[in-house]
Amino acid sequence: MQENRQPHGSSTRWGPLFGARAHDWAETWEGPEGWGTPVYEYVLDWAAIRRGARVLDCGCGAGRFARMAADRGASVAGIDAAEPLIQIAAERTSEGDFRVGDIETLPWPNDIFDVVTGFSAFQFADDKVRALSEAGRVSRGPVVVVIPSRVPESGITAVFTPVLPLFPPEALESMKQSGMFALSEPGRLEEVLAAASLTVSSDNEIESPIVFGDADAAVRAFVGAGPMALAMQHSGERVVAQAVRDALGPHIGTDGRVTLPGWYRVVVAQG
Repeated sequence: MQENRQPHGSSTRWGPLFGARAHDWAETWEGPEGWGTPVYEYVLDWAAIRRGARVLDCGCGAGRFARMAADRGASVAGIDAAEPLIQIAAERTSEGDFRVGDIETLPWPNDIFDVVTGFSAFQFADDKVRALSEAGRVSRGPVVVVIPSRVPESGITAVFTPVLPLFPPEALESMKQSGMFALSEPGRLEEVLAAASLTVSSDNEIESPIVFGDADAAVRAFVGAGPMALAMQHSGERVVAQAVRDALGPHIGTDGRVTLPGWYRVVVAQG
């Protein structure tokens, strides 16, 4: 099932950007070797997701985690600002409840889910306290927050850093508040969780390398990522794609595959 409603706030910015190349995103970042597989499996195992569990994924994207949870028998729901990604999620899991909307205003009643997750999602909200408060409101169990860690060592950082001069200055400033690493500064996530009246019960780091079949697939993935649209609007797709390709060079193996190191904090909190 798919339901649409008008996003607001940060969703009005990020929805069109992440939705512009939804199929590229779905086939690369949320493909068989996408960024999240080890993290998804860790969360599914930790939460003992099984038949009858009700799971909501905030910022669900193309719904790969939801599909994996459904494969274990869970009843799944997802919300994302990008309608084209929600369409793909609904196609992947036709029995799921997928909605276009804003994670700062969840369209579900209190205590309806057993687990609420957000994989690299809550940092994109303008009002992160409200987004996490909403996650806590609809969950009768834990809220699982996944954010990038070891940012200086991350392969994503290595690729994005040479591209930063190609972004408009105002976009770079905005992404410090609403963007990939907006909750990665030491102590920031704990501060926001406390303000949302959520108490941390578990905090672990998971290594999750990102693998692409070849450099072309990796370029397609990065060019298809929402933030990169801002750089392409400012500097042109050809220039941005070449900068990405150059940055990927050190990560291409002898077999042509691209492997980017990555680590993520998996923080479990409850109200």
